[in-house]
Amino acid sequence: MRKYTEDYENVVTMDDKGKEQTTAVYRGVYFEINLEEEELRRVKRNSLILLGAVILLHLLAGFVGNKGMYQYYVSLPYVVAFFPLLYLALGLFLLPREKRKYRRDEVGHSYYRARTSSLVLLIFLSIAVLGTIGFTLFGAEPGTRMLEYLFLSYEIPAVAANLILSSLLRKIKIQACEK
Repeated sequence: MRKYTEDYENVVTMDDKGKEQTTAVYRGVYFEINLEEEELRRVKRNSLILLGAVILLHLLAGFVGNKGMYQYYVSLPYVVAFFPLLYLALGLFLLPREKRKYRRDEVGHSYYRARTSSLVLLIFLSIAVLGTIGFTLFGAEPGTRMLEYLFLSYEIPAVAANLILSSLLRKIKIQACEK
């Protein structure tokens, strides 16, 4: 919140009992997006459905008892991917449903957070998939590769769902506007 303090001004007023009350008044730039209200609802709904798919597939992949998860180049990106997944969920739940003029902090906590988190999540999920493919090709014993394929069958659709989600969020254009 500290990075948005320049957009607010503290105004001191007196209430009817004679007490001073400090109120933060927004004085910063307002933003608007290029979608209509119905499209906003559809984007938010589709984004939350894709997020649910990514979470479900990523969690299911973690329950596979494959040997690749014992390799740091697979397990580390798998675990670290939960952090951008959390921030992505926070950003998507904060996406507004109505079309209006948004403050800088509203745009930052919803759209920009979701965009950035989906990209970071895509990177970590892709590293986990590439690490598993590398382990399957070069390190796994021939009899244990089936579990690696099962892990990949969960993680690759999670990467695809996140890629769709990321492209859906990239279509939203945000621009500064007048009050």
